[in-house]
Amino acid sequence: MAESGGLGMKNVYEVLRQKEMDLTRVRQEVEALRYVAPLLSEQREDQPQISEPNLGGPMRIVVAEAPASPAELEALKRRA
Repeated sequence: MAESGGLGMKNVYEVLRQKEMDLTRVRQEVEALRYVAPLLSEQREDQPQISEPNLGGPMRIVVAEAPASPAELEALKRRA
C-alpha cells in the first residue's frame, strides 16, 4: 500500500476488484435465497410473489448468517 502524508491509501483498482467480488457474492446469495425461500415457507394464494428488484436506484443490502437451529429458523419465518 502506498503511504501519503502518513495516511494509508488503498489502491483504487484493488478496492474496485473487492467491491465487484462482493457484488457477485451477494447476487449469488440472493439467487440462492430466491430458490430456497418457497421451500422454507408455505406458499399462500394471498402471499405476494417475489419480484426482481429495481437496480436503477439506491439499494440497501442486508446479509445475515444462516440460522444455527430449527428454532431460530422458525423464529425468522414468523418475523417475515
